[in-house]
Amino acid sequence: MRNSLKVAAFLAIKSVARGNVRVLLLTIVMLILVYLNLVFTPAILAGAIETVNDKTINYLTGDIIVQAAGKEPIIGNVSELITEIESIPGVTGACARNSLGADILYEGERTTSVVYAIDPNQDKKVFQISEKIIEGSYLEPEDTDQILLGVQIAGADKENLELYLSSLKSVHSGDHVTVKYVNGLEKQYTVKGIYYTELVQGDIRAYITEKEFEAMNPLMTDKATGIQIKTEKNVELEPIIDEIEGIREGLKFQTWENAEGMLRSMTDSFKQIVVILRGTALIVAAITIFIVTYVDLVNKRRQIGIERAIGITGASIVLSYILRAIVYAFVGILAAALIFKYVVVPVEAQSPFHFPFGDVFLPVNVRYLTISALILCGVAAVSAFIPAWRTIRTKIVDAIWSS
Repeated sequence: MRNSLKVAAFLAIKSVARGNVRVLLLTIVMLILVYLNLVFTPAILAGAIETVNDKTINYLTGDIIVQAAGKEPIIGNVSELITEIESIPGVTGACARNSLGADILYEGERTTSVVYAIDPNQDKKVFQISEKIIEGSYLEPEDTDQILLGVQIAGADKENLELYLSSLKSVHSGDHVTVKYVNGLEKQYTVKGIYYTELVQGDIRAYITEKEFEAMNPLMTDKATGIQIKTEKNVELEPIIDEIEGIREGLKFQTWENAEGMLRSMTDSFKQIVVILRGTALIVAAITIFIVTYVDLVNKRRQIGIERAIGITGASIVLSYILRAIVYAFVGILAAALIFKYVVVPVEAQSPFHFPFGDVFLPVNVRYLTISALILCGVAAVSAFIPAWRTIRTKIVDAIWSS
């Protein structure tokens, strides 16, 4: 076996050194393109998934959602519970929210939304909505008679918005809107600000302060329909949920993944597309290596017959073609990885792809790049083995006297 490996390595080196330089370069260029295709498009979709997940956490759900488990969907003594939750290691913030369905009206236009009551200071610990204000300003804890609108509700004369036709169309900061709550209460608010997260599900919401909400609903003081929790990055959520269950009974929990809903369906579709694209790229790589190896074997059929006649084993010949294919793949992968990391990623960072939910950046996932490289090398080896193995099955005399 050791001698066969040495002979195979010798044959592979000689084959590469004496081979057609144009074919060699074309093969490597093809493998560079295949590897870039193998990592580039999936990286875009992986970046899109990452963007959607980040926006879901930062604008919609937080990392964990806590709700009441009983028939009464209200959590009591929320200030005390939030203090205890924030003392748990790994938790960076928690906030209480109340919500009411409402119709919002402005100059003959009407739209339906959910109005959330928040403590602005506490809410900032969990969500980043305050960083996405495009008109006016964010809410202050003492604000009353003021409302914060998502751009998909306000319209703000942005006719390119996805939901512009169902929005209020021309509401801007400082305008007055009428809110008709589902409980029958009707009130006029001044629009203090308009925010735009680029995530439609986040931009169809409206916000008022907890103080304003409690003035309308005195019985809801220190109560909430839900608590959102933000954790440190990459922290396991289940142990935190277990600790909260130990603090108070009668609660139910959702992680941000469980709460994604339609967004989760979209990201799952992206993952399926990634699998399809990777499979297609690998098939292209396999065909490329197979054709190059097959053509070379056809041209060297007599030479291979002579090599076998003088005592070189078929295993050594097959192994030499496998080693050559792996060398081609390795050179192509190395060149493509350098191009991807030092050319493609920096250029894309300067001019990112813009999806409907925001800018998408290419992540450099070393583990994914390594796995893709190993898979491509494996595909190259198999694609070289098949025609080489078929060739050495030919009788030596037939190979030598073939035209």
